Amino acid sequence: MAASPLKRKLAAILAADAVGYSRLMGANEEGTMKILSAHRAVIDGIIEFHEGRIISTAGDSVLAEFASPVEAVRCAVEIQDALKTRNDSLPEDQRLQFRIGVNLGDVMAKGEDLLGDGVNVAARLESIAEPGGICVSSSIYDQISGKLDLGFVDIGDQSLKNIQRPIHVYRVDRESRSAPGASAMQTSRPGTATWLAGALAAIVVAAVLAWYFDLLPVSRQAERAGVPAPAADERARMEADLAKARAEAKQANQRAEAEAATAAQAKRALEEQRAAETRARAEAELARARAEAEGTRRKADAELARASETRRTAEADAKAAAAVKPPEAPRTAPVTAEAPRTRVEKQTPTSIPSRRYAGRWAAAFSCPASGELSAFNPNVRFSVTDDTFIVQYGERDQPGSFRLHGVAEPDGRLQFVGGGISRRRQSFGQAYSSDFDG
Repeated sequence: MAASPLKRKLAAILAADAVGYSRLMGANEEGTMKILSAHRAVIDGIIEFHEGRIISTAGDSVLAEFASPVEAVRCAVEIQDALKTRNDSLPEDQRLQFRIGVNLGDVMAKGEDLLGDGVNVAARLESIAEPGGICVSSSIYDQISGKLDLGFVDIGDQSLKNIQRPIHVYRVDRESRSAPGASAMQTSRPGTATWLAGALAAIVVAAVLAWYFDLLPVSRQAERAGVPAPAADERARMEADLAKARAEAKQANQRAEAEAATAAQAKRALEEQRAAETRARAEAELARARAEAEGTRRKADAELARASETRRTAEADAKAAAAVKPPEAPRTAPVTAEAPRTRVEKQTPTSIPSRRYAGRWAAAFSCPASGELSAFNPNVRFSVTDDTFIVQYGERDQPGSFRLHGVAEPDGRLQFVGGGISRRRQSFGQAYSSDFDG
């Protein structure tokens, strides 16, 4: 049997999601992005401090994995405390609160991703938590009971969306504390305050300093009154606590600096993205304007070329009409022409009637084979208006077409002038001129 690519393991899953994110984005998109970036920097830093691993981040949500349920809950509490401090400094309409759910369960690892019921339960616990609150499953509660100085509210079995079985849920009450016991007393010592947020760490430092320096005068007063001073081991313990508090304050300061750097980096990235979008829009507008200008120029060039061709044709027609004299000869028989620049055989009537040539005529052209062109013998119909013969063969201005003009002389002689468009291979599409008598 082939080995499955999925690996199973037991993990504590923390799921966090922003409350009212879409509403805030609709009211102030840029401001909300800045606040979210700053909050995310705090959340990511606290998760890393508690040795958690961020599985995925989608918009305003975070999913993280912890090896220890105690560290997962400590991380959740510290995140909410730190975000409360940040939100208290913001206007009420700009506060961005998170809900957190924590679950301990069997999950499937596929590469860097985690899948399975353990992840889904954590996400559903987050959805029923209050804004700024934390909900944990009974599997988490059983592991951390008596190990953290926290209060819990049992809210009973809950039917979660898409989860087939009911889940027993506890709500973390950060305002109260669990009943004092051996474990609780141990975890309430000053040395276990490493999970507090940066702001709380500073408060601890101030409290320890005040306690330490206030104790010295009391010790001196006790010596003057004949009461023994505190033992050396007690002083050593106080100095160790003070050093530990200083280290915690230093770590809190480093986290605050990292948060500020991350926020600044997010701001720069947002500004660069907006600048790139603006630049892309400007380039697209410029390209569109260039394309429109090029299309207009080509259209204008085509119109100008057509106008020039029309003008040249009109000038040629005018010159041809001016070069011939008004005919006075009677109507002659249809003309048979061979090709441009050749003479046309005509049938001469025995008598020349004294009348005009107005009407429609037909002519037979006989063009012998030449080079790569085969013999060409078209029958052409043409008209006569005001004794001016106008012959048009083929579609005007197309290869193989020609146009001729002529006026009959009194003696019946007909001279044509004009031109056409070549269909020869070497000169295909080129214009030529032609004149011949008939």
